[in-house]
Amino acid sequence: MKKIIITIHPVDAPAERVWSHIRVGENVDKWLPVITACHLDGKGEGAKRICTTEQGDMVETILEVDDERQLFKYSIDEQPLLPIENIVGTMQVFAKNNATELHWTLEFSLADGRLLPLVQEAVEQLYAAGANGLQTLSKS
Repeated sequence: MKKIIITIHPVDAPAERVWSHIRVGENVDKWLPVITACHLDGKGEGAKRICTTEQGDMVETILEVDDERQLFKYSIDEQPLLPIENIVGTMQVFAKNNATELHWTLEFSLADGRLLPLVQEAVEQLYAAGANGLQTLSKS
């Protein structure tokens, strides 16, 4: 069963600074607390991103980096955190005066629909922590 979770986060930092941290694809461990290490194999679209968590590695593929639209799209090919699969995440940055609005969307398949409330809560908490981390990093 295909599901979509859409989150919108205010980030009290300039959009160009926030985008500069997202667009590179690496150093996710600097702004997303669940990630303890992160590195890229390759550059840009098609690169593999390996993010380490306490539960194991997440292997992702960078699908799109659009500087004009400030949009970053990735698939999560392997992950140990949630009971979901066929995962595609999209982050898009919008300037709002001297601040940012971060739209972060997750599309995925979920075999057991009864787990959706738990998955949604976990994703929303994870993405809120990531937005806070991007704010802190973008202000330093």
